[in-house]
Amino acid sequence: MYPYLTIWWAKIYMTGIGIVISFLTFIIIVWYLSKRYLQGFWRFFYRLPLVITLVYFLGSYVQFMLSNQAIIPTTIEQLISIVGPYWYKFHFAGILLGLVIALCSFFKKIKTVENKKIWADIFFYAFTLCIVPLGIFLLLGDNFIGNTTDSFLGMKALHSESQRNKFDAVYPIGLFLSLGALAIALAVHIRRIIWKKRGFWLQWLAYLLIMINIILMIQQYPRYMVISMGNISLDIKQHLSFFVIMLCLYYHKKRNTPKPILEN
Repeated sequence: MYPYLTIWWAKIYMTGIGIVISFLTFIIIVWYLSKRYLQGFWRFFYRLPLVITLVYFLGSYVQFMLSNQAIIPTTIEQLISIVGPYWYKFHFAGILLGLVIALCSFFKKIKTVENKKIWADIFFYAFTLCIVPLGIFLLLGDNFIGNTTDSFLGMKALHSESQRNKFDAVYPIGLFLSLGALAIALAVHIRRIIWKKRGFWLQWLAYLLIMINIILMIQQYPRYMVISMGNISLDIKQHLSFFVIMLCLYYHKKRNTPKPILEN
């Protein structure tokens, strides 16, 4: 829509700005909530390089693997595409996989159940709310384009060099992403105020992933391992997300089901 800003001689791309602002939003929220709930922020901060490395590498590697139909890079250009992916070529499946591995590694270091619940709430709020600014900048950028539409929801490009000029009007899926994440964060907050309980983050994480995948279905992008059901096409993004969603709901039910009392 408006893919970059020109400051003197440099082009500052909206997608890059969105990634930086989203990352800073995540860090600030984790810092604030960990301080509020008397958790050690540095416990998380020292593991942050692992999170960044996993998400970056798996996001770029899965994109390379799918687009090149190869497991191991055989040229310098392919290796560079993994180490330094040009034009933000990260695949959602790799990013999701990296986040799952990083979270599992972090929670294994926490011994008490109550602290795990607190950190889970912290990460859920931070991750959900950091999507809000990210969606706005993805709306402006050219890396997250919705399907064409002739409805009132359609939006057109605001810049002569935008890739969206190829289409008449497209769904503003970046805006949908921001509003959906904000609505889920508010719903969780209201529920916590009313019920005053923790431990529902797995359930709402599943809802968040469902919302993201509904939006991905109306995104324009190369699809791999496609399964078509009528007018709906599911690819590897939905396959992996569905598996994570099922895990979230399974562990949520397992943790919130009262254990039977054994009689002597």
